[in-house]
Amino acid sequence: MKVNYLFFTFFFLICVTPSISQNINLCGTDLVMKRYIETYRPNYKKPIIDNISRHSSHNNNTKIIPVVFHIIHNGHLIGEEENISPEQIEDAMRLINEDFNAINEDLDNVISEFINIVGDADVEFRLAQRDPEGNCTSGITRTFSEMTNQANDCVKSIISWDDTKYINIWVVEDIDVEIGAAAYTYLPGTLWGNEIEGIIINHEYLGSIGTSSNTPYKRHTLSHEIGHYFNLSHTWGYGSNGEEENCGYDDDVSDTPNTIGAYSTCNLAQETCGSLDNIQNIMDYSSCTCMFTNGQVDRMHACLSSGYRNNLWSNSNLWDTGTHPDYNNSECEPIVDFFISPVNRICVSSPIQFMDNSPLLDNNIDYSWSFVGAEPDFSLDKNPIVVYPEAGEYDVTLNIITDDGTNSITKTYTVYNSSMNLTESFQNTSFPINNDPSLSWSIIGPETETSWARTPISSTSTTGSVRIRSRFFDCYKTHYLYTPNLDLINFGLGVGEPLKIWFDLAYGKRNNDTDDLLVISYSKDCGKTWQVRASWDTDALITTSQSTVGNNFIPNNSEWEERSVNIQAAAGENDVIIRFEFSGDRGSYLYIDNVRLTGEWIDIDELSNSQQLDIINTIDLLGRKNTKSKLQINIYNDGSVNKIYKID
Repeated sequence: MKVNYLFFTFFFLICVTPSISQNINLCGTDLVMKRYIETYRPNYKKPIIDNISRHSSHNNNTKIIPVVFHIIHNGHLIGEEENISPEQIEDAMRLINEDFNAINEDLDNVISEFINIVGDADVEFRLAQRDPEGNCTSGITRTFSEMTNQANDCVKSIISWDDTKYINIWVVEDIDVEIGAAAYTYLPGTLWGNEIEGIIINHEYLGSIGTSSNTPYKRHTLSHEIGHYFNLSHTWGYGSNGEEENCGYDDDVSDTPNTIGAYSTCNLAQETCGSLDNIQNIMDYSSCTCMFTNGQVDRMHACLSSGYRNNLWSNSNLWDTGTHPDYNNSECEPIVDFFISPVNRICVSSPIQFMDNSPLLDNNIDYSWSFVGAEPDFSLDKNPIVVYPEAGEYDVTLNIITDDGTNSITKTYTVYNSSMNLTESFQNTSFPINNDPSLSWSIIGPETETSWARTPISSTSTTGSVRIRSRFFDCYKTHYLYTPNLDLINFGLGVGEPLKIWFDLAYGKRNNDTDDLLVISYSKDCGKTWQVRASWDTDALITTSQSTVGNNFIPNNSEWEERSVNIQAAAGENDVIIRFEFSGDRGSYLYIDNVRLTGEWIDIDELSNSQQLDIINTIDLLGRKNTKSKLQINIYNDGSVNKIYKID
């Protein structure tokens, strides 16, 4: 039975039930299809993509498919959490090659009614050995990004390779709750323009080792998605799994019986549409999936011979990607990379860990680090921790030695000192860069979008502010503006005003669809952890009497407001950073000017011992009245002072 189901060809997700994975909900297919069609193709009239399944082109030649894994991680060590190990990637590659060549061990469980139609796709997946620029690669990339959390198509903007040459697989911490799935992909030909096709997958559903597990619905998840990538539908056709109406739909494969689908069960005698269901099919949701059928193999090969996928396995592409059987990578030097964790900032006298990020599959690796100006200045560890006693710019070199050769990389880092003052009116035309590195600000945002930038417009008689707008943001991406490091050791010791960050703000709502958010946070440990202190949504940000301001809001003198944020809990710390975090959609400009720090400041070290004790006694009495505030100052015989603050 064939039914024309247009929407079914737009998008597919693998869905996992709550009973088989905590925090992963039922299928989000309908929601995502609806969102995609309404947002990008409201007048879409393209015929369904079923013509590529009309004729089988299956032959006796094995098709080799280049694969690249893009691991999007939160700064964990390789092998921890979503920054999965090379061994887990290798295991996933083993499993998909077994599934698509019908040599997976659990095929022994296929019941007699379907054993004669088990399909062998004769496809071999290989990790790419050459990247799009022709450089040597292991077929694994690793990128630090917060977008690994609640991931969706936005991760493709972080890193992607030519999808006519590689199957891109993005490995993430978890997937957008609105999608609610373990993994998803688009069917061939669904996307348009320059949108990248590929598979996004939760790391807990990749392979059978490491962060995943050896259960059918996990070890076959990637095979399920590749099935969609090669134009296979779910066995029940379009619609939610388990619905009686599914008997009226079909997957356009003749040897897969019509079914309503299985649902985290393994009832091998299940009959839902007048015949025995093939619930062991990898394109079902049962708890015992393990097979493709001959008809599904024919459909996949028809797809691979179509214009959507036929370049993947072409002879020229196999040479370009280093996956040709005759390709020899012996001349490739080992790939070397590293990053610092958990943030890309180094503070004086604050320990910082350098993490190897080299995507190597060879376990026989020797590391040699050189740290100019650091203590220690040399290390043989894989992920060493060092301290820089003085501010400045320093080179860091990592040299790697493997059985295949030696290679090295050098990166330059700025080590920041802490300033005891913060007064920024953005008059410096070279902002955020300052001649004194300790006074430089930092801007971090997606490379594809315009971020925070200085403008001559000001809230005072001076010239200068920073501004940003979300009109052209995609996927609610977040842009960060960081102050210099602040030395607040001697702030907050008095009994007057608490420590605060003040700034002038101007903002107008572009239209009724605008959805912006400004969040102010601080870090007391050089950016390792952050505490949110204030946030304003669209309506709370507005400083003008205009209901909407259009695209290019430019405030007049009366359209600025003074805002402040209490950061008293950061008093007594010497590596404090203030972060302005902006995200949104369809907005006009937000301006910030005249950022300054206020609060009672006392230079303890210049006071006599008796004066210091008077301060201690005063604050101790206050602390007894307010148990949320505690201060301890230890004064030693040599005159040195140790201050410990606990202010909630």
